[in-house]
Amino acid sequence: MNQNNTNNLFSEYTHLYSINTADIWENEQSIVFSENCNDKVAIRMLTYLKEIIQEKGECNFHYDSYEKGDASFKKYYSRVMNLFRESSHNFKELYGIEFFFDSKGNCFSFDTPVEITKNDTNFNFWFAFFLRKFDQNIFEIQNFLDHQLLSNFNNNHIEFSSFLKLCLRQYSEILSAKVFQTADEWLNKKTEENTIKTRKSSKGDESYFAPKHSFKLKDVDDFKMYFEKKAYDFSEIINDLRKDFVHESTRVQQLKDILSGIEIDPKNRIEWIGSFKELNLFVTFLNYDLKKIQPIKNGIWETTCVCFTKNGNDIKEAQISNANGSVRKKNLLFEIVAKL
Repeated sequence: MNQNNTNNLFSEYTHLYSINTADIWENEQSIVFSENCNDKVAIRMLTYLKEIIQEKGECNFHYDSYEKGDASFKKYYSRVMNLFRESSHNFKELYGIEFFFDSKGNCFSFDTPVEITKNDTNFNFWFAFFLRKFDQNIFEIQNFLDHQLLSNFNNNHIEFSSFLKLCLRQYSEILSAKVFQTADEWLNKKTEENTIKTRKSSKGDESYFAPKHSFKLKDVDDFKMYFEKKAYDFSEIINDLRKDFVHESTRVQQLKDILSGIEIDPKNRIEWIGSFKELNLFVTFLNYDLKKIQPIKNGIWETTCVCFTKNGNDIKEAQISNANGSVRKKNLLFEIVAKL
């Protein structure tokens, strides 16, 4: 596809799949006046809409217009203001009249089109509610997610993947099963495509340290300074690993050691309590998918055996490289490694 066609396509997608409050309002308004209305969700939507429209939207008319206006406009202003005051006690009536006044007496419309970007407050909220509007046409979800990956996340799959997982989890109660499942299927497909692409690009990488010693984080010159700076992150990572993957006695220093490229004392190896398949995934994410360590072209599983034990015993390379089993915790491992 040439550059002009790409630009035209992006322009079209910007119109259709950029998050904007007018489209969200139209969808939420239809839900409010249906049997599927959730009062708390509807009221929260009004609150967030008022905030973002006052911040970025255009005003219908200002209070100054009332002071400077003629008798006819003052009569109109007073009538509209009274209608708002009467409706403000019932959120459904606000959805019906479609406008509101701020504390200064300025009037705004709820259906004002405000474009939402990643830099806006409550971006995850707006993202979820824009996604929810595709309930009547789930065929558009793929295009929406493709566009958001490019426009708001600069094609950073890892960042968008992490965001989307949390967003689906946080707002599962307002998304229909078919919307949730379609978005989750897109996420899994993109993750697999990115995994294959990353692994292919890693095949020609060379290792710059002795891989049999331990793994070594990329782009770190001073490990002491790096670990001091990342102390909180490593504490959080080891706590996450202790829940399902490493023995509860595992110390943060042990994790730091196996990521420093140093020779590991057999007594200080990490006891892996997860499955061999999960250990395979952990190392695969480190070396291939997320490229967190200096690439090991040969000896990746030998290095793993130097760093880990299982049930207090040495691990054989074949036990990891040929491991089969459930990948149910694959996404959880991916999120943990991504924090490094």
